[in-house]
Amino acid sequence: MKKKGFLLATTVGAAFAPAAGQAADMAPVLKAPPPPIPVATWTGFYIGAHVGAAWEQASSTSAYAVLFPGLDRTLRSTSVIAGGQAGYNWQHGNWLFGLEADGSWLSKGSGSSTPLIIPAPFSYEARGRISWLSTVRTRFGLVVGDTMAYVTGGVAFGGVKNCIFSCVQFEGSKAESKTRVGWAIGGGVEHMLTRNWIIGLEGLFVDLGGRTVSGGSGPFKTTRFSNEAVIGRLKLNYKF
Repeated sequence: MKKKGFLLATTVGAAFAPAAGQAADMAPVLKAPPPPIPVATWTGFYIGAHVGAAWEQASSTSAYAVLFPGLDRTLRSTSVIAGGQAGYNWQHGNWLFGLEADGSWLSKGSGSSTPLIIPAPFSYEARGRISWLSTVRTRFGLVVGDTMAYVTGGVAFGGVKNCIFSCVQFEGSKAESKTRVGWAIGGGVEHMLTRNWIIGLEGLFVDLGGRTVSGGSGPFKTTRFSNEAVIGRLKLNYKF
């Protein structure tokens, strides 16, 4: 009897073994959920390059414009501007605060080389330009997804060249090349192409103040220059 019971149990077990294996294969496999996709953030250090155009304006005001009204002029020129920038952003919710420093080189430009010449014996010429520019600015922006719009302002440093009388390559009879300190203000829009690459457009107004150039004796003893520029540039940054 015991032998028959053992054989019966063995037979039943063998019959149900494949079904049990199939049930085990059909049991749900629990997998860990995929890691959450990190949210893009503007916070971090970045470095990049820019290129654009600068529309310069150097207002020339002579001390003897009462005698010669034509001496007061606005000297305009268009230059190519190129350089680099670096900065750091802090993002809190949809708001951004940042610091940025940049340095740019400006080409000689066109337009400002047209002199003002008074017939002899008072031959007179005035030219002015900005040869290089650097700014240190704060930025305050609004972030919407991968796009950020901002306003910016701060201090500006520039190499200014002004001259009067026979200006050739800005080396006239009375020429001064100075580093000037002024201010800059503007705004822009930036967009994240990826989590590391950012492209942007920026506009700035720069005022490097006034400077008086002495021209010696005679009716053109002094001429005061006011150097300003409007800048538009395309920026490409890499965020670490």
